[in-house]
Amino acid sequence: MNAESLDEMIQKLEKIALRADKASQVARDIQEIENVSSRLTFLDAQGKNREVVAECFAQHQPDVCICLGGQIMLGLEKIIHFYCDEWENKMQPELLEQVTKLFPDIPKIKENTMAGWMKMHSMCTPYIIVAGDGKTAKGTWDSPGFVTGIMNNKLNCLWMFERIATDFIKEDGKWRIWHTLGMIQMSTPYEKSWAYSAMEHADRERPDELVVVNEPYNPKKLCGPLTPNFPPQPVPYETFSKTFSYGPPFNYKTK
Repeated sequence: MNAESLDEMIQKLEKIALRADKASQVARDIQEIENVSSRLTFLDAQGKNREVVAECFAQHQPDVCICLGGQIMLGLEKIIHFYCDEWENKMQPELLEQVTKLFPDIPKIKENTMAGWMKMHSMCTPYIIVAGDGKTAKGTWDSPGFVTGIMNNKLNCLWMFERIATDFIKEDGKWRIWHTLGMIQMSTPYEKSWAYSAMEHADRERPDELVVVNEPYNPKKLCGPLTPNFPPQPVPYETFSKTFSYGPPFNYKTK
């Protein structure tokens, strides 16, 4: 074996090692992204919204955002205000008031705030693309789930199926949620077909300020992934400037 062929072999082995290192890093990135997504759903189900924001969301991006049901929380300050402060100062006290009114034997103390409350939003069918430069990633999920609680002075059990689309960014070596869309596909009481529930609201007007990227099930419209402005699944990309965003301006009609 001459020196030239040995050098060629070494170069080939080095290229193989580089490809293997990159592939293993992508695999680790995808696992970490799935972990942060699952961590969000677990903490959210416990009502620990402030921990969700601290552990799962980007802390240094001015356009970090959540869009749920067409309502936008843009910027970390607004996310904390609506998702954390409003939850703790308004919604949780209302939950406690409802449960103690329906069940007077339950003491009205802070520890019982989440009594009777249970929800789950599964993160299924993950489809994740990590950017070639390893700095950002994009993913979509189907999210079947339910919400159970005491609302309007009675027990309510709702099926709620969603689709999720999220941009991730690596901050300080950790994957964080950058922009996320939560798109309700259908919501209905446990005992009622989602088609019948949809008929009750089929002609309801939508507030002008809502972002329309998804239509929940409606027998009169294209809905779910057939919605004209529904966000597409990601495709491989090198850097975030070369792809679309799941954040503002929420325009996917030409994608």
